[in-house]
Amino acid sequence: MGELDAIGVSSELIIITTKGDKIQNLSFDKIEGKGFFTKEIEDHLLDDKIDIAIHSHKDLETESPPGLSISGVSYREDPAELLLIRKESVDRTLDLEFKKGAVVGTSSARRKAQINSLRPDITLKDIRGNVPTRIKKLRDGQFDAIMLAKAGVNRLNLDVSDLYAVRVDERKFIPAPAQGVLAYQCREDDSEMHSIITQMADEGMAHLVKIERAILNKFGGGCHKPIGAYAHPAEGGYKVRVTYAQDWEDTPRRVSFVAKDSEEARIKFEALQNKSLPTSVFISRDLSDESFLKRQCQLTGVRLEDQPLIKVKSLEFELPESFDCVFFSSRNSVREFFRQSPISVSSGVTMAAFGESTAKELSHFVNEIAFIGSGSDSALVAQNFKEFLGNRSVLFPISEQSLRTIQSSLDLAQVKEVICYSTTAELSKIEPVDCYVFTSPSNVESFFTAGNSIGKSKVIAIGPSTEKALKKHNIDSLSADIPDETELWTLIAS
Repeated sequence: MGELDAIGVSSELIIITTKGDKIQNLSFDKIEGKGFFTKEIEDHLLDDKIDIAIHSHKDLETESPPGLSISGVSYREDPAELLLIRKESVDRTLDLEFKKGAVVGTSSARRKAQINSLRPDITLKDIRGNVPTRIKKLRDGQFDAIMLAKAGVNRLNLDVSDLYAVRVDERKFIPAPAQGVLAYQCREDDSEMHSIITQMADEGMAHLVKIERAILNKFGGGCHKPIGAYAHPAEGGYKVRVTYAQDWEDTPRRVSFVAKDSEEARIKFEALQNKSLPTSVFISRDLSDESFLKRQCQLTGVRLEDQPLIKVKSLEFELPESFDCVFFSSRNSVREFFRQSPISVSSGVTMAAFGESTAKELSHFVNEIAFIGSGSDSALVAQNFKEFLGNRSVLFPISEQSLRTIQSSLDLAQVKEVICYSTTAELSKIEPVDCYVFTSPSNVESFFTAGNSIGKSKVIAIGPSTEKALKKHNIDSLSADIPDETELWTLIAS
């Protein structure tokens, strides 16, 4: 074991098969009892047959058996979920990027609940076995897609290049508490092992994991419960996202909050559990029938008004003679560019997009997107795109009102633009609601120009520029960390 070798401790690795490994015909929520991935290992510890047990921390119950304790945890491998999809079952225009009606393999109640909430059109099918076994079942055509912990695939260093791999943002699809972290367990009275573990443990990660597992402890659950919790450093402490349900077939609740430690996380989560959803929501955007946000409002009885407050006007343009890349900053830029110029871009021209929603729109027109800037921090996206672009030229299809945030980070000689649309205010009186969601600065200005007011309602902004526009009207808002409907619904529900 590398960690022990690094601190000069010799060791022997013993592989122990658990109940969870042996039972392959049942999903996790159907296996009776607790600790079905850990009990046999813990029994070896209690019987002095081994000195240290190494667990995937997410598999552990919230309390160790009497006589044992978790003395430390590892660094965190990638906490996200990984979707592996057969290439013939890919549809990049849809959420999670597998085709309609796909058969998706997972035995995790938490994964089932979240997949079902995002894509109710698909069929969920239990899958068991170790990671290579599950991937083989996918390759054999038993499934269109399977979902795995990316940490497990990374640690095994598996070649999955024949499959289409989607890393699902951990803020969108919430992982199990402590996913990607190893737990080091030993006997409580073994001071020598405690000392050894302390030398290789990650203290900062232990604090973060304690916060996530404080949420799990509220449900008295292990890995078979439909509960996800993910924490990461943020201003004021740690940003904590939680999803939970009684059963995977139920509509999962999503909430988020900031907490300094596990006790504050517990208190804030309890308060949110007892808090009612808003009765009405306005969003300054048209939502499709497949929209996650619209579906959640329908399922929970929240009245939703979705209405854009700007009108898009097409403008004629001429393409420059040559460019190496095209960067789209919004869904409107994609629609208007291809509406007027249904060009067949040569294979030498790469496509780039700001955000997943823009990328999904672009997927209707092109087969491959080389760069997708994620998150709401436009400065960070600009920096990442600059590194991706190098010294190549790039075309920006933009509106007349474009802020040109990405362009400003590049050498002017690289930048070409076509103004393909403009936006004008669509002045409408909006019926008062409990929560307002604004999707752009121009929608904010149109809202107030029409004489609307916020009152004491909750306000949510997609991104810093929209948040800044609200500030001009003395409106404080919650800002979405990612421009995704799951994030918006989380903020609404919180």
